[in-house]
Amino acid sequence: MRNPAGMWLRALVLVAFVVPLAFSQHRYSYDSSLADKINVSVGGGVSVPTDEASQDLKTGYNWDVNGGYNFNRYLSTNLDFSYNRWGLNDAALARFQEPGGRTSVWALTLNPVLHFNPRGKVDAYSTAGFGAYHSNLSLTEPFNTTVFVCDPFFGFCFPQSGTVNEVVASARTTKGGFNVGGGFSFRLGESKLRLFTEARYHRMFSSTGADLTYVPVTVGIRW
Repeated sequence: MRNPAGMWLRALVLVAFVVPLAFSQHRYSYDSSLADKINVSVGGGVSVPTDEASQDLKTGYNWDVNGGYNFNRYLSTNLDFSYNRWGLNDAALARFQEPGGRTSVWALTLNPVLHFNPRGKVDAYSTAGFGAYHSNLSLTEPFNTTVFVCDPFFGFCFPQSGTVNEVVASARTTKGGFNVGGGFSFRLGESKLRLFTEARYHRMFSSTGADLTYVPVTVGIRW
């Protein structure tokens, strides 16, 4: 039986290495200023766990910051930092016998990006990348505590009781992984700013058990 992860990796090698080599010989020159050769993006949105992760995690949220170098109008390579967080569903909490819990993943990956219509008002693009993924599973319990609250108008502080979620157990791991996806960007007026929306499939490898897979859908600004 073929290994699906191996097939994904072979496809990503093609995108990440063969395509950039081809476009490095592209007949279009790119003699713009240094500022035009640098890109920065920031965005956020929902994050949907998939495969076995969907059995334990609720839909969560993500935010993403990336930037890099534009080799030409069609090809860039970006360093991408993403953060995703999900709450544990009732089935997972019952298995752990705890009232609360969450899982988060941050990833730092190198992502070549291929643009199909960079000069147009609407540009479609694809991307794929490899890098490091770090996951953190935390189990929590409510805890009553007393904190001091300060009133900025009257200038005095007073104690107040409240409930906070205290972490009672956690597990962390760092593994390799990859992502692949694409999206669309829309030029805002005559400026260089673009509104973008994209979706990517992420897979964080695991040495024991199933890989962690999820799909963040992100909306943001790129300049």
